[in-house]
Amino acid sequence: MLNINECKSIDEALQHNWVSNPAKTFIIYKAQTLTYGDVYQLVNGLSAFLRASGVKKDDKVCMVLPRVPELIITFLAAARIGALVVPVNFTLGKIETASFIRSVKPAATVIHEKLLSSVDLDCLATACKTVIIAEIAEKKRSHPANFIPWHSACCPSNNVTAAEAQPLAYLNYTTGSTSTPKGALATHENIYVNTASAVNAMGFTADDVHLCMFSSFAHPHELFVRALYTGASIALLEEINPKTMAAAICSAKVTAMMGIAPLYDMLSSHANNIKLDTLRIAESGGMYTRPDVSERFFNTFGIPILSVWGSTETTGIAIANTPSFYRMDGSMGRPCPYYEVKVVDEDGRETQTGQTGELLFRGNAVISGYIEGSEFPLTGGWYQSGDLGWRDSEGFFYFTDRKSGLLKVAGLKVYPLQVELCLLEHPAIKEAAVIGIEDKLRGDIPAAFVVLKENDTVTVDEILRYCNKNMAHYMIPRKMKIVEELPKIGSGKIDKKQLKQAAAKILSQVDLR
Repeated sequence: MLNINECKSIDEALQHNWVSNPAKTFIIYKAQTLTYGDVYQLVNGLSAFLRASGVKKDDKVCMVLPRVPELIITFLAAARIGALVVPVNFTLGKIETASFIRSVKPAATVIHEKLLSSVDLDCLATACKTVIIAEIAEKKRSHPANFIPWHSACCPSNNVTAAEAQPLAYLNYTTGSTSTPKGALATHENIYVNTASAVNAMGFTADDVHLCMFSSFAHPHELFVRALYTGASIALLEEINPKTMAAAICSAKVTAMMGIAPLYDMLSSHANNIKLDTLRIAESGGMYTRPDVSERFFNTFGIPILSVWGSTETTGIAIANTPSFYRMDGSMGRPCPYYEVKVVDEDGRETQTGQTGELLFRGNAVISGYIEGSEFPLTGGWYQSGDLGWRDSEGFFYFTDRKSGLLKVAGLKVYPLQVELCLLEHPAIKEAAVIGIEDKLRGDIPAAFVVLKENDTVTVDEILRYCNKNMAHYMIPRKMKIVEELPKIGSGKIDKKQLKQAAAKILSQVDLR
């Protein structure tokens, strides 16, 4: 267990492992294995190069990196010299990605060679003094003079003196699936307390091998900090599909994994002839985990999916099902150690058992605010999450929907998630997303986008007849479109912001009123 009073910085944790167990495997990536000693020397080399390049304490270092060892080495090297890592969402497109980097004004940027096409290179060359390319192979390429190859920047070096300890660890940006991304001020204390909470709740030890399948720019510290603070190992996986996931779990002897519900559903459906004998913890966060997904996974592999709730603002999971206390009925679980959670109504009064309200959080893992003056939703010391949920008599919490997604249809409350779950019970529907559209008569109306299962040919009229039988009249989507796929953000969540922007054009031809 981690002692909450031993709050080490990320760099202190790395140095502790280097001294106490340098030969222990830290990173497993494809056929490559890096020990804590290996990583320590690489971090020394990169931090020395960054410091020699003029990167100072509190300067920003952008990371345009997938789930590769270079991401972790960069994160740790920046921490060594007191610089602030800024993960970059490279799925935004060339213009948006370049604009984001320019707005951050980094002293340096580390980018993977295969992601060079995702950024305007001329803009990148002028946005920061130094650009380090993490290469797939050593190749002669034509790049601006300030583009430095990884092997030149990350040469092993003598021990680099760490910068004076500082509170802030990095800028952890929200995913922006429903609003504009905001840079959360994540401190070393936030990260340590959240990690201690997860370690103590789940029973992680130095013997674990962690496989985290969240995107590299959404909570990147969660790729490695649980292992770092317990002296355990991590397996990194870039390409995610049932075959690669199952192979990684078996080859690296993964004991604990973290992902989103669709990934577990894929494993159950396409890797059901494979035994995952070493796996003991399957953690699902980032989105609602349907009971049927949990049941199928449990019946296939014999272990439960442990659904959790967390956010950028809570620095990771704050509510969780655990190996000792879990449910597979859609519950998010119970509050993790060192977090306080309550549900309040619209007047800020704590709700009764079973009553829906907004989830509020308090604890030392909750961030203090956002960069650049974005207003942080704090009231009386409690973080207002914007998520709606309720608590049962045994202290288990259940997610209802985002507060911003709540629809008022002719004065009646409609939660998009409830409509989506009903649509997903139709045997022909693979995915569903429901948003609200303004309506002069009703205030809001539900609009649905659905993706059909392969080879299914159900029509909108047939889905509507199903809705009439299975939903209250005011919940039935008044506009609907069958689409080939739904837009997703890097973490795998459905991008409802993009759906709202496209809704008027996409849905204009189909009106079910």
